[in-house]
Amino acid sequence: MTLFDRGEPPVHSERPSKTAPDIWSVSRLSAEIRRLIEDGLPLVWIEGEISNFKLHSSGHRYFTLKDESAQIACTMWRTRPQPPIPIQDGMKVRLYGRVTIWEQGGRYQFDVANLLPAGIGDLQIAFEALKQKLTTEGLFEQARKKQLPRFPGAIGIVTSPTGAVIHDLVWGFATRYPPAKLFLIPTAVQGDGAGAQIAAAIQAYNRLNLVDVIIIARGGGSLEDLWAFNEEVVVRAVAGSRIPVVSAVGHEVDVSLCDFAADVRAPTPTGAAAMVVPDRRDLLETIAKRSETLTRNLVRIVSLWRERVGAIRDGYGFRRVIGRVGEERQRLDGLSRRMEIAVSSQLSNRISRLQGLVGRVEALSPGAVLQRGFSVIQKPDGALVRTAHEIERGERLTARFGVGGADMAVERKWDE
Repeated sequence: MTLFDRGEPPVHSERPSKTAPDIWSVSRLSAEIRRLIEDGLPLVWIEGEISNFKLHSSGHRYFTLKDESAQIACTMWRTRPQPPIPIQDGMKVRLYGRVTIWEQGGRYQFDVANLLPAGIGDLQIAFEALKQKLTTEGLFEQARKKQLPRFPGAIGIVTSPTGAVIHDLVWGFATRYPPAKLFLIPTAVQGDGAGAQIAAAIQAYNRLNLVDVIIIARGGGSLEDLWAFNEEVVVRAVAGSRIPVVSAVGHEVDVSLCDFAADVRAPTPTGAAAMVVPDRRDLLETIAKRSETLTRNLVRIVSLWRERVGAIRDGYGFRRVIGRVGEERQRLDGLSRRMEIAVSSQLSNRISRLQGLVGRVEALSPGAVLQRGFSVIQKPDGALVRTAHEIERGERLTARFGVGGADMAVERKWDE
């Protein structure tokens, strides 16, 4: 151990050291002190009395927190959650935050994340601590919120199966929007194990995919009564739900961490129905008004187009078109008559020519030739005899006349 380790200053030797000492800058030393303190000390709650309070024009708050024997400078940035009460000198408070080092000023100070009046119970401290933790994780950010469906077909309820809450919800939905189907997963809403049951019910609805909206409901009560809805397992289940969640816990003045994590907060369980589904009376009234407006607009449009069509029909251009149509119809009738006459004439000429050709064909037919006195001579095999060279004396032949025929034998023939 050296003298410096014992807190004594080093003794300068008359001989210079062969190796130069490791000399730190003030900035390096301050940064090392900051690292040791900020990394070594956790987030803590401290209690004391406020003095020298100052609200800067920037919105930051500066004050000193002191007790009987010590004090510490405190800074509360404007980005932190607003304190529930105005800060004044002499006020006894509890602060949640961490110790930091202000290197430029060469001093340590307390960075305040949350401020509460002193005298609150342990549950309130636990509430604020968990709220601060989950806020830092971003579980309460508005960007995570999901829109409620406008016309949900099925609604899942997480509450006790007994008591006024479930009856108020059933009556509210039956009155406002009868088509909605209601599902209930009964849970305890107070006492040991209630938080785990509520979280399990939310997860079950997401797993089964039966509903479009989840409502977590309970009547009013003290912080202790509502504590199940401040448990971390419930808050994380609400924030992690794929299905939109409505928190209807307690009365309007009651606040739970479940309210911050939910997509929508209802002031009361009864008010949840009004936020989740539309009122059928409002829907019917809206439909009637829109139907009336639609009918009125249709009548106006039809009347407008009737006037336009009438104006076009009575205009000169449309009348001229009708006149041209009549003229063209007459011209078409004339062409039709002329075509009929031409076709009839052509048909008569064709018939006359055809009759002449028929007469000529008939005059040249073998029957007509035979009728004029000629005959046809055939051999036994049916071959026609055209010259005397084709027959022999004694050969039998057949003769056909205009009417009938005869078999004969050749007795004599001549070639010329």
